[in-house]
Amino acid sequence: MARLRLDRAALNRQLTASRRRKGDDVARRVVNRAKVLAPVDTGRLRASIRMEARRTFTLKTVWTIGSDVDYARYVNDGTSPHVIRPKTKQALRFKVGGRVVYARVVNHPGTRPNPFLDRALRDVALGEGFTVRTGR
Repeated sequence: MARLRLDRAALNRQLTASRRRKGDDVARRVVNRAKVLAPVDTGRLRASIRMEARRTFTLKTVWTIGSDVDYARYVNDGTSPHVIRPKTKQALRFKVGGRVVYARVVNHPGTRPNPFLDRALRDVALGEGFTVRTGR
């Protein structure tokens, strides 16, 4: 009678590596989709979208996708109405309808969210059966 010995550690390593490759593939596709969906003015936001893979103590891999540009959060999540005041000068200077305007205070109406990162996750990761957790 033949005996079969199952090397569970080797099997677990193989499965873990396979899952990690699949996760890396999906995360790269999410980054690519986010770059397509990101609004473009100068291209700085689009170029800054990156993926980071980290292994946790439980040996699970966690992928983080985002941007290190300081205004990325405001584009994705939007802003509420707020007051803008000059930081170093006495007045703000901007153009409205081709005319230069000066103001000491501006009541900004806020901006609507453009959740390009959230849409990219929904489009790619959820379609592959992954769970999505947002850490805000």
